[in-house]
Amino acid sequence: MALTHVLTPITINGLEIRNRVVRTAHGTSLGHGDLSDDLIAYHEARARGGVGLSLLEASSVHWSGPMTLHAWDDAVVPRYAALMRRLRPHGMRMFLQINHMGAFGGAPWQRPWSASELPLPGSAMQSHAMSAADIDELVAAFAAAARRARDGGLDGVEVHAAHGFLIQQFISPAWNRRDDDYGGSFENRMRFYLRVLAAVRDAVGPDFVVGTRVGPHDFPGGLNVDEHVDIVRRVLQERLIDYLNVSHGSALNSHKIIGAMHEDTGYELASSVPITRLTDLPTLVTGRFLSLADADRVIAAGDADLVGMTRAHIADPDLVRKTVAGRSHEVRPCIGCNQGCVGGLAKGRIGCAVNPAAGWERILDEALVTRASARRRVLVAGGGPAGLEAARLAALRGHAVTVVEAAGRLGGKVVAARQAPRHADIGRIVDWLAAEIDRLGVSVRLGRAVDDALLAELAPDALVVATGAAWQAARPGSTPLGDAPPHVLSAEALLTGQHNAVGQSAVVVDEVGGYEAIGAAEFLVTQGVRVTFVTPLDAFAPLLVAAGVARPAWERLSASGRFRLVTRGRLVRAAAGQAAVASLDGWPDLTVPADTLVPVSAGHRDEALAAAARQRGIEVHVVGDAAGAGLLPGAIESGHRAGRSL
Repeated sequence: MALTHVLTPITINGLEIRNRVVRTAHGTSLGHGDLSDDLIAYHEARARGGVGLSLLEASSVHWSGPMTLHAWDDAVVPRYAALMRRLRPHGMRMFLQINHMGAFGGAPWQRPWSASELPLPGSAMQSHAMSAADIDELVAAFAAAARRARDGGLDGVEVHAAHGFLIQQFISPAWNRRDDDYGGSFENRMRFYLRVLAAVRDAVGPDFVVGTRVGPHDFPGGLNVDEHVDIVRRVLQERLIDYLNVSHGSALNSHKIIGAMHEDTGYELASSVPITRLTDLPTLVTGRFLSLADADRVIAAGDADLVGMTRAHIADPDLVRKTVAGRSHEVRPCIGCNQGCVGGLAKGRIGCAVNPAAGWERILDEALVTRASARRRVLVAGGGPAGLEAARLAALRGHAVTVVEAAGRLGGKVVAARQAPRHADIGRIVDWLAAEIDRLGVSVRLGRAVDDALLAELAPDALVVATGAAWQAARPGSTPLGDAPPHVLSAEALLTGQHNAVGQSAVVVDEVGGYEAIGAAEFLVTQGVRVTFVTPLDAFAPLLVAAGVARPAWERLSASGRFRLVTRGRLVRAAAGQAAVASLDGWPDLTVPADTLVPVSAGHRDEALAAAARQRGIEVHVVGDAAGAGLLPGAIESGHRAGRSL
């Protein structure tokens, strides 16, 4: 594909951008208050990789709405300058997104500021209805933040008016109950937004790029597509902006903002295109675009002028450079699991399930991998994600690497996981890893387990144990289910067809709270099976709540009419045809139909191989589930660090 559209430069208010590839503003938690060295290195890696335009994550303009980064103090200006000194040699443009979260982001011990005094959904806290003086103060704060961006050498500024934050709280009749000049009519509700845009333009002058981000909410009573047609038309009348960024979703349905792997490529276009078509100004859209070919098709169709590819560049900072060089097959794929990027923020900072260097570029950037001083024989036992990543890094270090996998194909548990409905993209990472180790000359043996005899034959200098954890048919919170009768299946056996008929009913018992149990439940439901989902945990799939995966999965399962959720429950009896479930809170036992039982629990680690290798004097590294059951990001990171250390 020629990629003639996405690689063509574009000019916004006199500023030339080298291509149409954009990294939209996104939280990282890499800076606290100002721009840390880690945050600068994170952006520099993507600039070096060929991105045309990036937006520095949303920065709060005022103390009343703090975010990870703030833009309310002149002390940030030298840090902007430091960032731009690092980016300029690579040619990437950088804008700053400025924001106030309103009711969703009050200062500690303060009532959050908003258009009206209303409780935040799910909270007893009332928002503070901004006075006229407060409004004037915030308008001036937006302007001052924009001026700091200009003074620090950034290339533009974007006013955040999406995702249900303060500006949209003024526009929305559901949030705005005011009876002054900022409430009531549409024109009054738009007044704060238009004042902010005018003040920003005045602060930076006519030759500095000013844009805005808008976005339909996609829920009843929200500011949806029709409302946004009116909003954008009114903004365009003022001739204050140079480009328009159209997003999707809100803080009340945040899983729509950053759709996980269950969403299709371009899932936001249906709500974005009616808005981008309103103007001849440059427009920007986003929505799980994974390749330059995806972006090129959007621009060729006239749906937008620029395309956001944020998570794709978290997964591989060099996406553009590799593609332009004819090496698109080497681009590490984003799988849309959201566990490292979105989910990582809940753990303190951004990461990536497939790219352990994301957010740690100063110490883990792949450009820092060096050849080992001596070539060693490295044996990797297990061809799942952790083992493959360990083999890849060891090969990059120059070692002679052999991967031995007991199954007939590479991939480990991902082979089964990708069979679950809407989970197919998870398999793309093992496809990529398999292709990379082949490109790097790694030897692969399939259908053979590593044992003491093979250790003697291959005589490795180092062994990476990546054999995973053995499945055990456990009765969570109680005793094992004996010899696992035929109606008891692992999720892996279920998804790969290693069973007879599953019947009309099933119980999925989830001790873990991640993707595996969701995949099993969705597979069963799509087969017409009635599923009782039992978990001792407090909520459905709690490990995936922050990633924006749990809620849409629960909604899909519930909509099937064949799904029942039992939280804080444990299995106490199981027999073919039915199961008994007890409550951790003392309610009476439930008897539920169970032609099939699928327990999902932490597997059993077998340490015999590592012990045998150590007895032979072999250096041993244990990674992935063989070291301790966890999620995909941890498995790949452990393999990465082991391979890098050899």
